[in-house]
Amino acid sequence: MKEKLIKVGIIGGSLNNQWASKTHIPVLKESPFYRITAIGTSKAETAKESARVLNACHSFTDYKGLAQSKDVDLVVVSVKVPFHYEASIAAIEEKKHIYCEWPLGVDTKQAIKLAKLADKVDIHHAIGLQARQSPEVNYVKQAINQGEIGRIISCTMQVATQGKGGITDEANSYILKKENGANLLTINGGHSLDVLCYILGDFKELSSIMNTHYTEALIQGTKVTVSKDTADQILIQGTLNGDISAAVHIQGGVYPAFQLEIRGEKGVFCLTQNSSSGHVQFGNLKVEKVKYPTYLLSTESVYVEEINVSSAKDNHPKDYVEKAYKVLAKDIFEHKSQIPNFHDAVKLHQLLDAVRISAETGERVTLDK
Repeated sequence: MKEKLIKVGIIGGSLNNQWASKTHIPVLKESPFYRITAIGTSKAETAKESARVLNACHSFTDYKGLAQSKDVDLVVVSVKVPFHYEASIAAIEEKKHIYCEWPLGVDTKQAIKLAKLADKVDIHHAIGLQARQSPEVNYVKQAINQGEIGRIISCTMQVATQGKGGITDEANSYILKKENGANLLTINGGHSLDVLCYILGDFKELSSIMNTHYTEALIQGTKVTVSKDTADQILIQGTLNGDISAAVHIQGGVYPAFQLEIRGEKGVFCLTQNSSSGHVQFGNLKVEKVKYPTYLLSTESVYVEEINVSSAKDNHPKDYVEKAYKVLAKDIFEHKSQIPNFHDAVKLHQLLDAVRISAETGERVTLDK
């Protein structure tokens, strides 16, 4: 750290890891603030090969060994959700900084414990809610705060994905089980709800419905089916702080889409995803602004403006992760706390708990301030 260089160990750092190999690894390789020094995977041969290709000093097959390395300052947790907790615990026990992908744990209890333990040992901790780094998301947030469309009245959000319905692949079949903590609500819903609340503020109360239309899914390329106990249709209605009315529809097993429409007294902001994957954190976002006539009853036509706030280079998952790492490096070097952290993760876990409780009880849930 004396050299202003953060030595990084990646748990789940195999070059075969689709997310890590496309985001964390290229970003860290190119950054002047970081150096990859250790790779951890479940298999010794893949760990050694990935470490060799990346010129990392060490390879590991266990979390503790990687976290204990004197050549690691920051532990990146980029493995399946059921292993986030134990991998993060290993880093905390060694007082190493952590960047953990979202969700932080399989449930809120794990998230709360990790946040408390991380604070206790006084480390920097980041959660992978990288859509907050989107130029489009931040433009809309700032424009609303500056009153460009007046007082906000309502918002509607549509999130849809082809996955998490009646078809899956073998690698992702684990997300069809509630116990694993990675599903339509936590992944697509979690990232999207985080963007909504980041722009407009938190829910103060909500009611929800969660339906399951597919109780099993076919593994692509086979005749094998696996059981599924997670919802593929989620509807949320509620009120945000500031008395903003909100309606959210999250669905799986359908054609993908993402759209967030925010209506104010003077106009509308619409945030959409081109060639949508149903994952707002994957980027490729577009902003449109609708300006109302001076009088709502006027025959004057509304003006729709597409607002370009980023280049193609700044609108992909890797670019969002790159920006997150820059913020984290500044936090570490300057003893700040600007990156979304484990406490932000706990708040989002608690919001998802409220959605589940309302769906299970049929009652409206009030969230703590």
